[in-house]
Amino acid sequence: MRRLLLALYPKPWRARYGDEFAALLQETPLTLAAIVDVLRHAVGLRLRARPRVAQIAGSVLATAAVEAMASRAGLTDNILWAPTTPLRALALVAVLAPTALVTGSATRRRLRRRDHEPA
Repeated sequence: MRRLLLALYPKPWRARYGDEFAALLQETPLTLAAIVDVLRHAVGLRLRARPRVAQIAGSVLATAAVEAMASRAGLTDNILWAPTTPLRALALVAVLAPTALVTGSATRRRLRRRDHEPA
C-alpha cells in the first residue's frame, strides 16, 4: 500500500523527495486520515502540474455541485430543464457557467495563438 501511495506522486517529485517520503510512510501508521491526506496532496501536485486539467476538473465539480443544489431545492430533477421561472433560469446559468468559462478561455487562447502565428 505504501508503494502505491508513493507511486501516485509525479515522477519529478518522487525523484527529489521519494526516499524521504518512503521513510516517512514506513514510520507512519496508515490510518484513513493519513491515506486521504496523501491522496489529497498527490492529486494537488498533479493538478498544479496541469492547470488545464485542473480547470476542467473544477468546472465539472462546480457544475455537479450546483446541479445537486438545484435538485435538492426542487428546481429540477435533472441538468436539462426549462427555465420557466427567474429562479430556475438563474440556477440553469449557474450550472452551465463553469463549463462556459472554461470553454471560452480555451477558445480565446486558441484564437490568440492563431493571430500570432506567422502567415
